[in-house]
Amino acid sequence: MLRLAALSLLSLISAQSLTLYTGDTASTATSTASAAEGTYTGLAAYDPTVLTPPTPPETPVTSYTLTLPSNGQAVLDQGLSLSIAQKGNFLGFSVELSIANSLMGSSSTNMKVPFLNYMANIQNRAGVGPVIRVGGNSQEGSTIFTGGLEDGAVLDKIKVSSGVTDTPLINYSLELFYLMANITSLVGADWYFGLSFNESAVDSPTGNVPIAAKWAQDILGEHLLALSVGNEPDLYVDHSKRESGWGVSNYVTEFDTMTQSILADNNLIDTTAFIGPSTCCQVEGFELDDVFNAGWLTSNVDNLAAVSVQHYPTNNCKINGNVIDPQSIFSDFLNHTSAQAQVSPYLTNSETVLGVQKEFIMLETNTASCGGFAGLSDSFGVALWMADYALQMAWGNFTTALMHVGGQNVYYNPFTPPPSTEAATKQWTTGSIYYSTLVIAEAFGKSNQSKVVDISPSTDSDANNIYHPIYAIYENDAPTRVVLFNYIDDSTGANDLQTTINVGTATSSVSVRYLRASSVSEQYNITWAGQTLGTSFASDGRLYGEQSTTTIQCTDGNCVIPVYAPSIALVFLTEDALSNSTPSADAKTEYETSIVGTGSATVDKQALETSNGQSSSKNGGTSKGNSSGAISRFTNVSRTTTGLVLALTGGLLALVL
Repeated sequence: MLRLAALSLLSLISAQSLTLYTGDTASTATSTASAAEGTYTGLAAYDPTVLTPPTPPETPVTSYTLTLPSNGQAVLDQGLSLSIAQKGNFLGFSVELSIANSLMGSSSTNMKVPFLNYMANIQNRAGVGPVIRVGGNSQEGSTIFTGGLEDGAVLDKIKVSSGVTDTPLINYSLELFYLMANITSLVGADWYFGLSFNESAVDSPTGNVPIAAKWAQDILGEHLLALSVGNEPDLYVDHSKRESGWGVSNYVTEFDTMTQSILADNNLIDTTAFIGPSTCCQVEGFELDDVFNAGWLTSNVDNLAAVSVQHYPTNNCKINGNVIDPQSIFSDFLNHTSAQAQVSPYLTNSETVLGVQKEFIMLETNTASCGGFAGLSDSFGVALWMADYALQMAWGNFTTALMHVGGQNVYYNPFTPPPSTEAATKQWTTGSIYYSTLVIAEAFGKSNQSKVVDISPSTDSDANNIYHPIYAIYENDAPTRVVLFNYIDDSTGANDLQTTINVGTATSSVSVRYLRASSVSEQYNITWAGQTLGTSFASDGRLYGEQSTTTIQCTDGNCVIPVYAPSIALVFLTEDALSNSTPSADAKTEYETSIVGTGSATVDKQALETSNGQSSSKNGGTSKGNSSGAISRFTNVSRTTTGLVLALTGGLLALVL
């Protein structure tokens, strides 16, 4: 049976552009109400809890002057360092395997339009598609069925216990890889995919896992960045996935056995295919340095695409009855020292990884493991923190950072579909940290050559400078953008910061876009450059409102930038920098669509099966080196920045807008 695979549309996209267009009008974003009058008992993703913001400092910091180093050498002369070149898609998403179908689509030909819109927002700003990982805890108990599942599904979940946070077993079909490939065809996504690494899989390394690895690479081709072997192995013993005494040496042996089995008989075309070890939790004797010291990196370097870690600053796991009150830790996320503390333990590791010419990726992160915290993980303050954290990781030479996305029983999602599969399109809920991806995409832009430096003011002169981090972005050895933060919650204006940037006398003006909300506790009434994604149950993944870019006039090369409390100000130092971070104004072309009410993009399978594509080997798989199975049924595909519409010959594709 033919399906739209990755190669079926990629050649088309270079010749014809997608059309994403505006549908219905936006719902007005409103502030979240507190749940003080009663105890909320619904799903965590929609919890209305609002925390109390920290009190502003007694002595405000109201002004600061920044003289930007003129080039990379000047950065070094100040005792600072630039990062490696970064891309605008640096901050992406880690999708738990068990919820991939509810988030992305029910089949390869039935995709979730809001999800595509969320991804297109990034592609339009970064110039490259988003990076998405499909995996997590649920990858460990997963099995591929190449003949399909009985119900024709992308995947089936098999509950093994009644706990809402317990990990189910997952059976998945090739339909999952075709779904991922078709998402790539539309929004240019690149993928990491997690393979099973449980005891039974390791004990039978020539069994199901090599089959999954081959199909993933055959179907996704060059858009499969790597296959993840193992997920948080440092916790295997604690989580009863291995017997007591199992440790680093055992992991190294099992990793080698599994990867060599996958590579046997030329199973993969690209043998630089794996990532690991994906350690997470600073377990004594099983930290990343311990894995390196055991010879894992040197023995696997030829087959590694990257080295991966996972990290959460804290947890909501209630370990040994220890319940953390989110109010008590809210302020920990609202200053620059938090971002620095999360990244500093990895700085030596990143040097080691770069030394063997591999990428270093944060495969999974968010505010707190076990789902995050009510009122904290979905707050505007955490949107500021995530942007700070991402920039700090980029400065520390991570090459990608992926925010974890779980189901509806977690607080930290960047986006969540409605509980009902029959709900209308515009009923998704946008989490505050999704806005961070837009800030990062525009901060790095489309050049793929953006280097970042943390140029924050010293706390030696004023301890309150921890609330005002600053990053500068350099391209072609010149500063092009500056990111200014104000973590302080104060609607009176008393803690607004006036930052004077000395950019040289040749500059007469700069442009500024703001990430703003009335409070660090705000959940939904958030704007990026004047646009919003709306309130709970009111989003379709599109930004609504007029885009707002503020022009600041400069005097003698000094540009005074207001940084409101609280907010982020992204300063574009040149017109080219602004242009290279702005969605292009493609011509809008409308096509006939069918409104079917489920928020999905639907393709007529029978028509595809009899289309002008040719069946490739292995039931329609399109391998990296073979495009004979490509299907070219899109007649006209073009893009704007606000929605999605596609048309097949004869009107066979229906999208909900």
